[in-house]
Amino acid sequence: MAYQAAFEEEELSTKLSITPWLKVLKYAFKYWYLLIPLFISLFLISVYDSSFTPLMNEAALVSASEYASGLSTTTSIWSMSLTVRLSSSLAFSMSFRTYVIVLLIALVVRSLMIFASFYLTDYLEIQITSGLRRDAFAQVQKLSFAYFDRTNSGWLIARLQGDTQKISGMLSWGVLRILWISFDLTITLITMFVRSWKLSLVILSTVPLVMIIAPLFERMILRLSRVARNAYSRFVAWLAESINGAKTIKTLSIEETIYDEANHITEDIRQKTYERRKKQSFFMPSINLIAAITTGLLIVVAEPLGLSMSSVVDMGILILFIGFTSRIYDPIIESAELFADIVATQANVEKVLSLIEEQPIIQDTPEVIEKYGTLLEPNVAAYEEVDGKIEFKNVSFEYVADMEVIRDLTLTIEQGQRVAIVGETGSGKTTLVNLLSRFYEPVSGGIYIDGVEYRDRSVGWLRSNIGYVQQNPFIFSGTIADNIRYGKLDASDEEIRRAAEIVSLDGYVNSLPDKYNSELADQGADLSVGQKQLISFARAIIRNPKIMILDEATSSIDTETEALIQSALKKVLAGRTSIVIAHRLSTIVDSDRILFMDNGVIVEDGSHAELMKRKGQYYNLYMNQFKELHLDSQLNLFDKQIKNIID
Repeated sequence: MAYQAAFEEEELSTKLSITPWLKVLKYAFKYWYLLIPLFISLFLISVYDSSFTPLMNEAALVSASEYASGLSTTTSIWSMSLTVRLSSSLAFSMSFRTYVIVLLIALVVRSLMIFASFYLTDYLEIQITSGLRRDAFAQVQKLSFAYFDRTNSGWLIARLQGDTQKISGMLSWGVLRILWISFDLTITLITMFVRSWKLSLVILSTVPLVMIIAPLFERMILRLSRVARNAYSRFVAWLAESINGAKTIKTLSIEETIYDEANHITEDIRQKTYERRKKQSFFMPSINLIAAITTGLLIVVAEPLGLSMSSVVDMGILILFIGFTSRIYDPIIESAELFADIVATQANVEKVLSLIEEQPIIQDTPEVIEKYGTLLEPNVAAYEEVDGKIEFKNVSFEYVADMEVIRDLTLTIEQGQRVAIVGETGSGKTTLVNLLSRFYEPVSGGIYIDGVEYRDRSVGWLRSNIGYVQQNPFIFSGTIADNIRYGKLDASDEEIRRAAEIVSLDGYVNSLPDKYNSELADQGADLSVGQKQLISFARAIIRNPKIMILDEATSSIDTETEALIQSALKKVLAGRTSIVIAHRLSTIVDSDRILFMDNGVIVEDGSHAELMKRKGQYYNLYMNQFKELHLDSQLNLFDKQIKNIID
């Protein structure tokens, strides 16, 4: 099925590479002032859990056993003496009352440390996520059109959303887990060996078995998790496609087929998820079995190592070390899981880094940046005024090597001229204006604005002086005023209203209850194509650009709306240099010049009347469109345009 190839499984490394992690660790180390108190709080928690609590419990157990068996001479439990043994030669005593007070104080301190560590880690995660997303999104703004030509938008969203979240989680909570594991193991081992090095070696004798089994299980579970995750990802991609294509599915009457596909995909997810959980269910029982064997081994070797089963003190030591068994195994299991998580997250790190480190093809020189600033930090005060003269000098361009789209093109457009470009699909029309906008750069030749090679000024300067209206306008979330204001962020309400009036949008806006403050649906779903285009026109016009580019801007508009726009454009384009790409030739007959492009070359250049008299390619294209009109439309057009040429 089609959906099966729509989402190939990503490669998942089973080896840790330190290089990408060193690059992203800067996002954590930037907040070193959070890491220091986090370090201290985790250390105190580990001291409490791995040393203080076991030793205090041992003392309480021994004293309670002596008290219950009558070996203690005290008559009140509150005055009962407890001896906390740090080693065979170092111990100190306290009353049960003091014991309870110390325990409560330590418990309060531990609770505060838990709160501090979780609060700091959560705050650190938020800061790292913001930093990663900020840098990644800033890079997206700098990247050239060529990058978006080859990169799926879904890939970018996944990097900015899911991957950054996963990386920040690993850099924050992963750091917490690493510190916690390290402290727990270190403090537990120190406490064990101080109390009894012999019993400590008995416990450690089975650790190699755990360290062999744990990585094997983790690697297997990691592989199965990858398979299950990719199966789910395919389902999400298929689901989005099915929802977006719901109307098409119904018109084709293939609901049953789509339902069968859904069953197939969900069953695939179920089987792969079950396989992972089945294998995972054997992991913990295996570790628990080894822990049980270790406990049994401790009991067996206790007497040979000098512990007496009849001694309350010796029994306290034995119980203490049985507790140490889990204190050793739990961090080892946690470290195996953590290692698997780090390796799994490494792919996310590499993908986000590939985005952040991607170098834009279109870049200003250091000298230009020094004067004009960057796209995100422009020095607007250095921007020169534009008159609007455009020159292409021997310009060639290719998207793919050895496949020229524009070939040795030379063209001069005078200030204030209205130039239309026509031609068959693939002739290079849009590529030409994309080169002018510096979305791409020529392979050879140069483009000049007012006699200055446009690469000698910044990308920001160039685009701030160009109003570009595309064939398929994009509507942002927000109000109508917000969408128009994107053309000029500091525009006043009066400027917005004036721009809307120029493009004849104000009549529609004023019919709405909230007028310019009307909230628009997602991507302007509640607007007609014509209304969207009018908003995009107003957005371009409000900038008051010296150069206007209209790329098939009226192709999706009905004739009535087109008439409104054509009338408005005469006022808007007056005094501006404009380039209009049009498929509907009736919209550009009053242009100062019309260029007919074919295979990246301008083959005809002249006014509408001149080109019609030559009876070349433009004439043939125009007459073919004329024949497609209804009879009434042919008569009207004949009177307006063709008759004048004949006369």
